[in-house]
Amino acid sequence: MTRIFISHKKEDSDQAESIAFQLRRSGIEVYLDVLDPHLQNSSEELTKYIQNRLNQCTHLLAVLSYNTRLSWWVPFEIGIATEKMYPISSYLTTVLKSDIPEYLWKWPVLRNSEDLQKYISLLSKPSTILLNEEKKHWEFSSKGVPQNYADAFHRRLKINLGQP
Repeated sequence: MTRIFISHKKEDSDQAESIAFQLRRSGIEVYLDVLDPHLQNSSEELTKYIQNRLNQCTHLLAVLSYNTRLSWWVPFEIGIATEKMYPISSYLTTVLKSDIPEYLWKWPVLRNSEDLQKYISLLSKPSTILLNEEKKHWEFSSKGVPQNYADAFHRRLKINLGQP
């Protein structure tokens, strides 16, 4: 079961809700904390709660804007997803490429509804099929064979988005 954790700064809730709506409309489960009453907990309880919510998800989509620069939670959530080897993608709202830290360009970057549809389309492909297709495709490439689903997902989505 695919379930997307949408990481965002509170000021970007409208954009995050719009993304969540499109994902849900396509039959994809989403965790979005906009109405989550547990977010009022103390910092230690909140940290554990967010970790548990991420454990229930399979992918992370970070909504990035100028507001994100002031967030402690978005980088924390990206770090957890990285450690878990989840497929990670970003959705740029009001920022320019030059405003994004270089390390975030490691993963696919969505910029509009058309890119989000490409993301949704790839999510609908079973993980075993995607991994096998990518292994076959990259077998003769100097870039090497993807080692896991996240690598395969990132490579395929970047290709679909026309990103290096």
